Parts: sequence; structure tokens; C-alpha cells
Amino acid sequence: MKFRLSRVQWLCVGYVVLHFAAHLSARWFAVVPGISVSIWYPPCGLALSLLVLLGPRYWWVVFLANFAGAWLTPTPRVPWTAFFFPGLITANYTLAAWLVRKYLGPRLLPGGRRGTWIFSLAMIVPPLVVALIGTSVITIDASFPHPSTVAQFFRSVVDWAIGDASGLLTVVPVIMVFVAPWLRGAPSPLEPRNFSVEGAAIAAGRAIVLLGTLILVLTVPLLRDHSAFYICFLPLVWICVHHGLPGATLATLLIMIVGLVGMRLTNTSLDFSYIFLLFEIAVIGVGLGLGASVTRRNEAEIKLAGSQARLDRVIAGAQLGLWDWNVPERRFEANTLLTTKLGYTAEKVTALDESGATLIHPSDLPMVVKALTEHIEGRSSLYEAEYRLKAANGNWHWIHSRGSVVLRDREQRPTRISGTHVDISERRHAESEIRRLFNIIEATPDFVLTTDAQGRVLYANAALLAVWTHTESGSPWLGRHLGQLFPGEPGRRLNEEAIPAAKAHGMWQGEIALTSAPGRTIPVSQVVLAHRVEESEDFTFSFIMRDISDQKHAEAERIEHERNLLQLQKNESLSVLAGGIAHDFNNLLTAVVGNANLAKFDLPPGAPAHELLGNIEQAAARASALCHQMLAYAGRTSVAFAEVDLNRLIDDTFQLLEPGLNKKIEFQFERGHSLAPVLAASAQMQQVVMNLALNAADAIGEKGGRLTIRTTSRRCSAEELAEIFSGQPLPEGNYALLEVEDTGCGMTAEVRSRIFEPFFTTKFTGQGLGLAAVIGVVRSHRGGITVHSEAGKGTRFRLAFPALETHSAPEELKAAPEGKWRGSGKILVVDDDGLIRQVTRLLLTKLGFTPVIASDGVQGVAAFREHADDLRAVLLDLTMPGMDGFEAHAEMHRHNARVPVILMSGFSQKLSKLPPEAIHPAGVLAKPFGVEQLCERLQSVLD
Repeated sequence: MKFRLSRVQWLCVGYVVLHFAAHLSARWFAVVPGISVSIWYPPCGLALSLLVLLGPRYWWVVFLANFAGAWLTPTPRVPWTAFFFPGLITANYTLAAWLVRKYLGPRLLPGGRRGTWIFSLAMIVPPLVVALIGTSVITIDASFPHPSTVAQFFRSVVDWAIGDASGLLTVVPVIMVFVAPWLRGAPSPLEPRNFSVEGAAIAAGRAIVLLGTLILVLTVPLLRDHSAFYICFLPLVWICVHHGLPGATLATLLIMIVGLVGMRLTNTSLDFSYIFLLFEIAVIGVGLGLGASVTRRNEAEIKLAGSQARLDRVIAGAQLGLWDWNVPERRFEANTLLTTKLGYTAEKVTALDESGATLIHPSDLPMVVKALTEHIEGRSSLYEAEYRLKAANGNWHWIHSRGSVVLRDREQRPTRISGTHVDISERRHAESEIRRLFNIIEATPDFVLTTDAQGRVLYANAALLAVWTHTESGSPWLGRHLGQLFPGEPGRRLNEEAIPAAKAHGMWQGEIALTSAPGRTIPVSQVVLAHRVEESEDFTFSFIMRDISDQKHAEAERIEHERNLLQLQKNESLSVLAGGIAHDFNNLLTAVVGNANLAKFDLPPGAPAHELLGNIEQAAARASALCHQMLAYAGRTSVAFAEVDLNRLIDDTFQLLEPGLNKKIEFQFERGHSLAPVLAASAQMQQVVMNLALNAADAIGEKGGRLTIRTTSRRCSAEELAEIFSGQPLPEGNYALLEVEDTGCGMTAEVRSRIFEPFFTTKFTGQGLGLAAVIGVVRSHRGGITVHSEAGKGTRFRLAFPALETHSAPEELKAAPEGKWRGSGKILVVDDDGLIRQVTRLLLTKLGFTPVIASDGVQGVAAFREHADDLRAVLLDLTMPGMDGFEAHAEMHRHNARVPVILMSGFSQKLSKLPPEAIHPAGVLAKPFGVEQLCERLQSVLD
């Protein structure tokens, strides 16, 4: 392990070494025979310096060094003196060091009144005390050579004190100047970084001059005889002026050492030694005093330069400009900061003279002059103004200038005004940007709110104030708590969800309800921002809210539209399914009815099979009715339309229903006067009324109630129809309105949403096609239907049908021909169903016709062209693959228009949509049909 000494340890080692060297050299300068009393005793200075620097606790180092030195002295000594004199010296200088450190600190140098007095006392009193005590001991002890008279006693005391004092004066300053800084770790004059060849050469030259002057005084008889030591003051002053206290301490030490050595070598008399000693004391006084003054001046200059440098750095760092205005001379001076920013020379920036005033913006110049004039006249304690100065490149810089009167003349008139200026262009631009953003926030239709960490409102923009206006108590919004402005669930959500999330992540987004002053709830999309307050490490919060009422309304309309569209698509899908099933079922029923009719033809009258075949025909009729309901739901009518009076139709229907209704049900018919007729299928409209009435009677049940039917006719606008019959596009026009209302059990929302679905029913027994057929009939008649019902509050159906402008007698159903009608000739049968072709061929044969059969539209057109001249009529299926009935009819009509064509179909929706200019068939034969329907249709066409 490498051994290293600390600076304190090095100082102690150096003290011991120098103590022994100085103690042994004192023999050269002995002035009292027999004892080591010298006119220069350096160990005193070493001891006091060590104790002042390290403190009295190091007294033992001084004692041991003095004790060892006493034993090294080659003069006879009694044993007790080896302890007494080292102890005396140690105690004396330890006490002196303790007092110096108490009142001056660990630095013993002249400087200032207090420091000079303490230094002087430390250099005089301790040597006198040691000299007086030591001489007294020598006088009492006979073993020592001692003075015989009082004069010799005092002479010995003075010699002893002067020797110790000279050692203090020459050694202590040197150690305090060069060693003390090193011990503290502060810069020392002897540090290598302060060394330069030029400086060292100059210092050496001045030391040589001083040394040469001293040698001349000691060696030249003329100068020595006249004690011309004063000549040495010239180089001493020269050194002190240029090197200050460090040079002075070294110079005084050099003079002392060289002088003593020179006197010793030249055997100088004791009187000359006293003269030299007095000279040395004068040298020390002058040197240390002048050196301390120079050092203090240099230190003051360095501090001043440092302060000035710090001030310049502060001014430069703060971007602060200084200006001074000579009022009588109207001269304006500024530092380089302003001129550098503006790009002018210092002479150009004279902001208040005739030429410089042009630098100030014309709009700001009157304000600047007014502020300065008010301050000069004493009407304001401080001049302060913000104005624009024009730079050399033409740009305008904002300047904040302030100052006050610093000098006045004898009449108290201001002569000097000084102050500062700073470029605030960035601040003014930032303020302008803040104002611009504030104006934007105030003008935005969005709601903006700012609160502190406790939820107290700090700011609300104009849009939000327009909504809030005042709180419930009528007080302004400022300072109100967020929970009072967002009561209930919105406030809870903000406090428990939005604000913690904003603290954690800086932002929160969501939707919330804002309650306005009138109590209206406004849905808003909200962004919550958290801003950290650096001074308090707390938060403020900004709430940006946008009114999404229109968006919500549009979204609700979109959802409702999609719901209606989905409902329409579902209904359309079900309609297609129902229509397809009914179409195919009608074909099967046609075969069943036809074959039953054929079987009857071949049976003799009264045969038992007649009853069985009748049962088959009745079952087929009921199945046909079910198919008609499915076709009605699908919006496909199986009969032709005619003009219908709803009032008369309801009367006829209730004549059939009334015997079967519960007698506890009160029936009311509120008949509409001058009711406009509608174009409708009488049987289907009668089915609509019967289904609605029977459903109402079932809803009323056994407890009794009221069933009301109303009819009215009026003109309805498109907006009114869209509001009542939502999702059902009805054009503006005249409508016949039908309402069926009951006081029954009503329906839940879930049931109400499914009542028009096929096969959906709430009855224990029911097929679920009643209301499905109703909505199908309404759609096929281009009408609208809506229902309003609540559980326990009854139900009301409202239906609307387009009304006719003219009134004509309703079409009467033709009676079936009596008896068996027969015909003759060829009839073309075109159908893609083999059973239909077979049964139709047999029926036609029984009626006396010759059937010609084709399986599709293409074969039918070809057979028509082949037999056109012989054909009596054509039975043409409407729905076929490849070429349908319409296309085949058109081809047949072009070839021979005189042959009547009867279309066979389970529905006539397409027929009802034919334009007037289209080719219309001679008749329609609805499936399923039997021999009577076939006979009736052929008779009506052929006759």
C-alpha cells in the first residue's frame, strides 16, 4: 500500500526540519554571550505560524521540536532547563495563536485596522513575555551567565525580544502568504500554473537589484559608515508596487538573511547590528504595509473586474440592455445589446433626438414622449414604456424600456436618467398568438371549460356560457364546482373515470351528457386534458365538448332506417318464400280439384263416391283459401281490383261476424261521411277487416270491452305520412283511413315487433297468417299500416289506402252459369307443370273441346303458329322458365291478335301493374280452378 502524507502532516514535518535548521543557525546571530539570544530567531515565527494555521491542539509538535532543539544546543545546561524553556515558548505562542484565531481567524497578516492591530500585537507581545520571563529565570539561576546590573537586565530583555520579534516579522508573513493558501487548497503564488519565464526573470532582476543595493551598503565603507540602509527602500518599494504582499514578504526576508550573513562575515560591531535591526524593522513595516496596500488594491481591482465581468455576463445572459440619457445635452447612450439586435452602430441609436426619433414607430412615439415627460416633471416615480423600434433590415422590434432619474442639479432638476431595455418581440408575438387563440376559443361553437385540481371552474368560453347562462342559484359560473355543473351520473363519471385517466395518460375521450340552464340534456363528445402546474406539482384540467345532438339524431334516424330496411328485407324474403310456396301449392291444388271434378263426371248419380269427392273438393277449397292468405302476405292478388266503398264493405262484414262475437263486447262503427272509394279487391279487403276485428275480439276476451272501427278520408302530406307510417314511403295525396281500436290486453314491444311475421302467433290455436295476410293486402293495395299498443292499454291499428278521385258503381261479381255449358274447337294449353297440363286436357275434353298441349312458352308459341287459324282460345300459364306468359302472349298477339288468350296464375300482381299501352289478356283464370271456374271463364270469353 502506497504511503501518502496529508498536507497537515507535510506542514508538521516541514516545521520540525526548519525549526532545527533555524535553531542551529541562531548561533551565528548570538548577541548575549553564553546563551542563544539572537537578533533574529526564526523558530518563533515558525511556531506561531504552525499554531495559527493548525490550531492550538498542535502544541505538542512545537514542544517536542523546542525540547529536541534545547538538547542539541552545545552550551551546558542543567536538566530542568531542558523542559522549562521549551515549555515556556510553547505555552506563550500557543496562547498567542489561540487569541489570534479567536479574533482574526487562521490568517495572520496586516490588512485593515483590526487585522493590522492584531498582527502588530502578535509580533510584539509574545516576544516580550518570553524575553522577560526567560531573562528573569537566567538572573535567578546562578548556573547561567546573567547580567549583574538592572541596565544589563533590561538590555538582555530587549535583545531577546528584538531577536524573537524579528523572527516573527520575517517568517510569519512569508508562511501566511505562501503556505497558508496551499494548506487550504486555494491558489498559491508559488503554484506552477502562475509561473512564467518572463515573470520569473523580472522578479529575479528586481531581487538582484535589492540584493546588490544591500551588499553595497554593507561593503562600501562610505555607505556603511553613514548607515545608508535607506538606499534599499528604493528597490523595496519597486518590488512592493509590482508584486504586492508576496514580493514584500520575500524582500524583507531576503534583506534580513543577507544583512545578518553580511554582518557576520564582516565582523560588524554590535552597535551596527542594532542600527541594522532598526533598519530591518522599518523595512518590515514599510514593506508589509505597502505590500498589503498594493495587494488589497490588486484584489479590489480583481474583484471589481470580476464583478464587472459577472455583471456583463448577467446582462448578456438576461438579454438586458442598458441606457443612459443626458437630459441637458439630450444625448442618449446604450450598450451594444440593442445596437446588435437592431443592426445599427452605437451612434445611430439615439432614440429621443431628432434623428433617432425616426427609429420609433410613429404610432408609439407620442406615448414614449409622454411617459418620459411625466417622469421628468415628477408626475411618475418610474419611466416605463413599450414601443417598436425599426431595425436596419426594416423589421420592427418590440422594446420594453424602464428607468428613473439618477442625478439632479442644485435646483433638483434631473440631469441623468438611466435604465434598462429588453427586446420583448417574442413575448409580444406570443401574447398576440395567445389573443388569437383565445379569440378562436371564444368564437368556436364547441364548449370549452377549465378547472383547477379541486374542480373549481376557472374559465368557460362564450358557447358554454350561452348554454349555462346561470347556475341554479343564479350566481355566475366562475368558482362553481364541476359537480354542480354536471350533476348526477355525468359528474360521477368525470370524477371517477375521466379525470383519473387524464392524470395518468394526459387525455381522456368519451361521451357525456351536459345539462343546460333550462334543464335540457345535451349529449356531447368530450376530451379532457390534464395540465401539470410546475409551481405546485398539481394539475388543471381542460374540458373540450362538442354538441352531438344532431349527430345522435342522425344516428338514431340511420338506425331506424336500417331497422326498417332490415324489416322490409325480411318481409320481402318471407314474401318471396310465401309466394313461391303458394304458387306451387296452387298448381297441386288445381290437379287435385280437376281430378275430383273428372271423377264426378264418370260416376252415376247417387253413387257413394260423390260424397267423398265432395270432401276432397272442400278440403282443396280450404287449402286454396290458405294459399290466398299466403299470396296476400306476399302482396300478390289472385283476383282483379274494383272500386270499393269501405263503409259498405264493413257493414257487410259485420253482418257475418256479429253472430259469433262475444255479447260483452261493445261494437262502435264511427262511419266517415262522404268517404272516398278505393281501388281494391273486395274479398281481400273483407279479409283485412275480419282478421283485425277477430284479433281485437280475442284480445278483449271474456271480460268484455269496446271494439271501435273508424273510417275517414282526407288529403295527407308526405311529411305527415312519413311520421305516421314510418318506413313506408307513401306519396302525398287523398287517402281513405281505417282505424280498428280495442280495449283489450294490448301487446308488449317484443310482441309488437313480430306480429306481421308469418306463422307467428300468441294464440293457443292459430296459424299465424292473419296479420301477415293483412300487411300483404295493404302492400298490394299500395297502402300503409301502423300499430300502437301497450300491455294492458289496448291496441289501435291505423290503415291508409289511396282514394279514387271519381266515384263509380262497384263491380258486382258475376254469377256462375247454371247447368253444364259445352263448347267445341281447339284450345291451346301452355303450362310447365305436367299435372296441370293433364287435368286441363281432360277437363277440356269433357267440355267438348280439343286440347293442344305445350310444356313451356317456346313450345306454346310454336304450337300457336301451327294451329292459329283453328284455335278458339289459349290457356297460358303466367310463370314459366325460359319464356314467361307475358312474352309468349306478346308473340302470339303479333302472329294473330284475334285468338283470345286466358292467363292462368295464382296471383295477378303483375297484371295490375301493366301500363295502359301494354297487351292485355282476354281473361284471367285463378289457380286452383275446377270445372265450374274453367267453364265460367271460357264461356265469358268465347260468348
